[in-house]
Formats: sequence, C-alpha cells, structure tokens
Amino acid sequence: MAGDPGRAVELLEPWVAANPQDLDARVQLGYALLAVNETDAAAAEFRFVLAGAPDYVDAAQGLALIEQRRGVPTVRQGFFYVEGAISDLSQGREGWSEVAAGALVPLSATVSSNLRATHYRRFGIEDAELAIGATVQAAANSWFTFNGSITPSADFRPEWSAGVGVEQRLTNSANPLVVGFDASFQRFPVQDVLLLSPVVTQYFDDGRYSITARANAIRAGGGSFRLGTSVRADHYARERLRFFLGAATGPDTDLGVVTNTTALFAGTEFPLTRTISMTASAAHEWRDDDLDRTEGRLGLRFGF
Repeated sequence: MAGDPGRAVELLEPWVAANPQDLDARVQLGYALLAVNETDAAAAEFRFVLAGAPDYVDAAQGLALIEQRRGVPTVRQGFFYVEGAISDLSQGREGWSEVAAGALVPLSATVSSNLRATHYRRFGIEDAELAIGATVQAAANSWFTFNGSITPSADFRPEWSAGVGVEQRLTNSANPLVVGFDASFQRFPVQDVLLLSPVVTQYFDDGRYSITARANAIRAGGGSFRLGTSVRADHYARERLRFFLGAATGPDTDLGVVTNTTALFAGTEFPLTRTISMTASAAHEWRDDDLDRTEGRLGLRFGF
C-alpha cells in the first residue's frame, strides 16, 4: 500500500469507520489522503488523533505539513540546527567561511522565538554575530515578526540591527496567496543601511509548490534607494523533504558596502531519521566588484 495511496485509502476508510479509536490507522489514513490531494480529510484525521493523543508526533507532523503547504507558519515543533558554508572567490582571493548554530523554540500555540549565533570569516577578518527573533500569530491569517542582532567589535558585520515584518494570508484555500512586508535597519562600521522589502507568495497544487517574488529597496548612508528583485520556487514533496531554486539581482550589503550582484541558487532539505534532517544548498554570485563567488552550504536540523 505504501506505493499506492489510493488503494490504502480504500482499505483504511472502512477499517477506521468500524474502529474509530485505532489512532495508528487514522494516522496512516491521514497520510494516504494527503498523498491523493484530499487535504481537508487528511487534516481531519490528524486533528482527531491529536485530540485524543496530543503527543502523537506523526499526527502533529502531518498537520504541520498541511499548514506549511497552505502558507501557515507553524510553531508546533521546535528544532536545533547547525550549518556551515564555504565560498570560493575569483581572482585568487581568500575564500569566505561561515559556521552557525541556532534554534527555533515554540513558546505557545501562537508565539515562537528563534536564536542564532554565527561566526564569519571574510578576507582573514573574523566577526561573531548573535541574533534573536520572534514570530507572533496575531490573528487567524496574520503574523508579525521581530528580530535583532549584535556583533561585538564588528569589522564588517552590523554592529547592531533591528527589523520588523508582517505576513497576511489573503485567501483561505489549499493554494493561498500570502503577502508580506519587511523593514530593517543595520548599523555597519562604515555606514547605516535601511532595507524595505515587500514579498508575495502563491501556492499551487494543494500547497505542494510555491513561487515567491520579493523586491528589495536598499538605502546606504545618505544615498538614494537602490532596487533589487528575487524570485524563488519551492517544492514540498513531503514532511521535511523540499527542494528550492531561484535567482536574484540587485544591491548586496553583506560587507556593509553596496555592491550590485546577480545570483542563482538552489537547495534541498531531506530527512535522515524521524527527527533529524539535512540541508544543502549551492549558489553563485556575479558581483560588480569583480569578486564573483560560489558558495556551498550544509546543515543538520534536530527536531524536538
């Protein structure tokens, strides 16, 4: 039945009807229904199981996957992660490196916090940055984000930064349209940077695919705003299995100075165990400062 979800539904539905308290069967039915695009029915099965067994992990993950596909940020499951990145620069310049560790921690049904510590190395210079943020579900279809960071003795990362954001789901369907807006202020050692960023995400095929378009308006120092855009496509194959690719063009301020870049990127997340997954991505940047860059990134995520 694992390779034939339709047949699984045919066999499991009469069994569940006759044995409504068989929670294992109801979870299996939920995943089978999800595989044949019966999303609402699948969600009902997962919710029934969680009503009787709130700690049933497979049911919680199934419902979280449905909400993710529908453009609903979920804070039910937390995780720790570690990741590293290495960049190769053109012209024989010393490559960049980055190591980070962080966590997303649910605080309640509507609030989550995230923490991240990152060590950067650029051109032989090192910076250590600490960041903290929170996501708050203010209403059924509205979310707010808050974030900030500090870099003691900063050389090229922001001495401090602060940002806010909002997301609004405009359509209550299996393929929602979600709009958002982010604003952040960064104080670099060389200058201040203001970033304004509207974003639109449209889901397709019962939430299995999404396309996100983002505009970036960056103002550095006392200069005028410079504009950039990016587009990204995601495929959510199943729980903790996703693929993405995209492109971006416009100003970059990673080092505190504005440089026009054009980039292509792609990546994936895939499960290793029931609670551990691996992330991997690659990107290439063409930069106006002639330091074209190719980056590889790997990470591990540990759910709890």
